Amino acid sequence: MTIFFSKRWASYLAVKTGQSRENEAVLAYVIEVLAINLVNTVILISLGLIFDVLTTIIACMITMALLRFTAGGAHSNNPWRCAVVTAFVFLSIALISSYLFPTNQLYINITATFTIIFTVFSIIRFAPVDSPSAPIISAVRRKRLRLMSLFVVAFLAAAVVFLQQFNLIYTREIQVAIILCALWGSLNLTGIGHRVMALIDKINITPKRKEV
Repeated sequence: MTIFFSKRWASYLAVKTGQSRENEAVLAYVIEVLAINLVNTVILISLGLIFDVLTTIIACMITMALLRFTAGGAHSNNPWRCAVVTAFVFLSIALISSYLFPTNQLYINITATFTIIFTVFSIIRFAPVDSPSAPIISAVRRKRLRLMSLFVVAFLAAAVVFLQQFNLIYTREIQVAIILCALWGSLNLTGIGHRVMALIDKINITPKRKEV
């Protein structure tokens, strides 16, 4: 349904703006990605409201958006499957964060330190991890994205330290959510993350037709 919708809109825009067939295909891809992200955002916010973890869901969305934009990561070959995985992971992290928030701050700090070290190593070693549909060819752009990724890690680490200074509602849950999302994002840069996504891609979500 989304592919049909994106192709129709891309065809309409291409005709109106005089774009080539190649650019029309790019437009269709962009429209489909935007539509899926919009639907996924609505689903995530709805899940956050239903399970009363909206604050941590938003923290997950911001953290992963920053890491994905700069460092990239493993992708599913089906954008809808990727959206389902994202919703499941974010909800799981939000629920875990709500469950672990009474944990001693010392243990949170130890986990944060390990996550930062692992994330920096993963970025230096693997980032940026591009998508087959949008490969990063320029060496200058790769270097710039890697540097931006390190700045994102520094920003996330500063955010965790900053939140420790306040004993307000949700601050500890947000800390845990940021840490776990950074860990998940860095895993997606490694071979482990790619193997996990490859296994998920083997799951057939299309129902088999019955033979008559």
